[in-house]
Amino acid sequence: MRIAGRGGRGRLSGLLMAGGVILVLAGIGVLVPSLLGVWQRGNQDHQLLQKWLGNQGAITKVLPSQGVTPAGAASPSAAPDCGSGSPSSEYMLIAFPTLPGIEGVAGNGTWALLNQRSVVHYSASPAPGAVGNMLVALHREPNFEPLGSLKVGDPIIVTDRSCTKFTYTVTQVWVENPSKVTQLGQLSGGRYLTLVTCTPLWIDTQRIVIRAQMASS
Repeated sequence: MRIAGRGGRGRLSGLLMAGGVILVLAGIGVLVPSLLGVWQRGNQDHQLLQKWLGNQGAITKVLPSQGVTPAGAASPSAAPDCGSGSPSSEYMLIAFPTLPGIEGVAGNGTWALLNQRSVVHYSASPAPGAVGNMLVALHREPNFEPLGSLKVGDPIIVTDRSCTKFTYTVTQVWVENPSKVTQLGQLSGGRYLTLVTCTPLWIDTQRIVIRAQMASS
């Protein structure tokens, strides 16, 4: 009897161990695709940002202060082009001066584009600098984690494809449940920017909403 009891306990232990291994493998199967998606977005963020900033540097050289155009370069009167790719891929640059190094190139489309991009301008909302409520959604992971520290009074700078900069000032910051979409409503009487991102980091059960109003251009 004692031997059979030990055998039963051994089988139970083996079953528990096997169950634990299955759960671990299932967890890895769920986690790996998510981490791969974050890595791919982060890599694309970096490449598009370097391309955009490189275009800005080239524009500085093409438009010299003395009016001398380098051989083979565009005329100084030519319109600058910060976003050299398609508007859906390189729509605008968004930067946060109080968060050094935190900036990125936004795509332009529906929220479905968030499956491939970290920053998306909602195409049905106003363009940079236009009257109304411009909507932008961001993934905080991996390159925008400090967004949760933005506060009222902080500036947000948006640069459009013609290299025009628009400065917005944060007027409200709040947290709400994903089911609430009040931040998506249109606003009248001004030029607004509304950012929506997830919190807490890597859990994403709620949304941080950052409302800003244009101060200058």
